[in-house]
Amino acid sequence: MTDIQIVPAIQAKLLELRDSLNSVGEETISILHSSGRILSKPILASRDSPAADVSAMDGYAIRLADLSKKVPIQTTIFAGSKPVPLETSHAIKILTGAVVPSGAEAVIRKEDTNERDGFVEFTTAPSQLKPGANIRIQGENAKAGDTIVPTGEIIGPHTLAAIATFSEQTSVAIYKKLRITILNTGDELVPLGEPLTTWQIRDSNGPFLETALQRYSWCETQRLKVPDRLEQIETHLKQALEHSDAVLLTGGVSMGETDYVPRAVQNLGGRIVFHRIPIRPGKPLMGAATRSGQLIMGLPGNPLSVAVTWRRYALPLLLHMAGHTSEPPSHLVETLCDDTKTIDLTWFRLATINPDGRAYIIPSQGSGDIASLSRSHGFVEIPPGEMGMGSRFYYPW
Repeated sequence: MTDIQIVPAIQAKLLELRDSLNSVGEETISILHSSGRILSKPILASRDSPAADVSAMDGYAIRLADLSKKVPIQTTIFAGSKPVPLETSHAIKILTGAVVPSGAEAVIRKEDTNERDGFVEFTTAPSQLKPGANIRIQGENAKAGDTIVPTGEIIGPHTLAAIATFSEQTSVAIYKKLRITILNTGDELVPLGEPLTTWQIRDSNGPFLETALQRYSWCETQRLKVPDRLEQIETHLKQALEHSDAVLLTGGVSMGETDYVPRAVQNLGGRIVFHRIPIRPGKPLMGAATRSGQLIMGLPGNPLSVAVTWRRYALPLLLHMAGHTSEPPSHLVETLCDDTKTIDLTWFRLATINPDGRAYIIPSQGSGDIASLSRSHGFVEIPPGEMGMGSRFYYPW
């Protein structure tokens, strides 16, 4: 959590909370079932890569002294076949990836040769070639024992290819899945499919968080709706902590009469590390830890606040607990905006990414504006007092 745009006060609190959290344990699973999981031990090269000198292309393996001659073709070697020594004044036809025969000094491309009646002659001038031409040298990619994939990497297609290549086992050591419970507080929330009155609203925060987390194979989630009652919040939070590594709550963290989440956390022995930080939207955000190192994150109730605080603050903490060693990706962008507003808080503003790579800020009516949220690609982070012409962009959904 080292992003330079986080103001020092927020950064210090996030680091304090992070250092209070426990990581999950380890397990071993099949390499073929490990996509999306997080490595708990590094993958080391089991041998040199390539394991021997191999041909970089289809052609002929020769000694440079024979380049100006018409020489007989001794044999043909393929990738995966055992090499044979190169006889004097001969050439060996060789295919890409085949081991270069002992005695050969270079490989001549097929297109620089003429082959006829079992002989080959070369159209390349000797002065144009050096020893080792078109040969991939043993160990040029990696040496045996080199770290190929470090601990904490999320396994994707590119890392899975490396693991399959260099691992001596059919299994891989990974971190266990992070168990996350989502608790949506609010008497006004109505689940999908149930009748809705004018004084009620649909629960969008629960589906948002659940869907956002379902993208990740390193965690598993469950979700519950909780009434705005202190006893109910305490009961559900206690039950969630009995079988979860982290709990995300939405709503109930501000200063209202029914905002019971901070009190419930303290009643259960949780330590609130921060509550109310200088950001917009999402100022009521609360971060806490239990004595056993579980995360309790109280996200504000408004949908936009949930979207930005989940991505900016909750997700990095969850990844840390899951064993990941890097920040979720973000990038600096040039930002276009129709206004020149500034505020004295860190400001998260919804934006779309134009084809030219610049971010355009979407006009929004506030932290409950789900219509604007649905049209956005993400949000930009604007430091206090700035207009955000150069900002950091986040894809949170």
